[in-house]
Amino acid sequence: MKTFILSLLILSTNAFALEGLSIPNSFQVDRHGHVFRGKEPKSAVEELAHFGISDVIIYKNEVKDEVQKEILALNSLGINAYHIPFRWKEYESMELACEQTVEALNLIYRIKAKGGRVFFHCTAGEDRTGMLAGLYRMLEERIPGKVAFQYEMCARGYSDGNGRKPPLVTGAIQKELTPLFITLAQKIENREWKLGHIPKRSCQGLVVYPTKLQCRNK
Repeated sequence: MKTFILSLLILSTNAFALEGLSIPNSFQVDRHGHVFRGKEPKSAVEELAHFGISDVIIYKNEVKDEVQKEILALNSLGINAYHIPFRWKEYESMELACEQTVEALNLIYRIKAKGGRVFFHCTAGEDRTGMLAGLYRMLEERIPGKVAFQYEMCARGYSDGNGRKPPLVTGAIQKELTPLFITLAQKIENREWKLGHIPKRSCQGLVVYPTKLQCRNK
């Protein structure tokens, strides 16, 4: 019975491959067509408007004014833009990284609740974006953290799930981002976090621990 249920979870996790956008790594995250993930759109920003995206969350730190340029392009198309400067490594603190993730998750919920269609991205649409998508699906669907990690994150290029990523990158992700995911996933599994009602104070004093969890068994 457990094997059957897990198979259904895996099937549902892989059922949302997205068609209609040329933006790499674009996928539907929720079951109702309101939440989407992908790579930064760059010159394909207009596709988001044609696709019916109402809001975009830029879940990355500013680099060479590219975030500001994207915000201007989105706003010119009537799309609401939100910038959450989440880094992929070298966090100021795990508490701040947690608070930024909480902000993004609550924002996704609010946009969907009012009937909007939200697209969120980092740079490549794999690591930071993958973690955010995995946590969101845990909240909405109550899938286990291990399932979210393997079939939402690793399967879509998270860390060494993308075999072309250099060890310098995967090592940095293994050091900070994956331990952060595990800690936040535990909050969801312990029902400390509920979709749309995650207080930032839950991040106070956050401590994460090293992990050996990887996408590929070595």
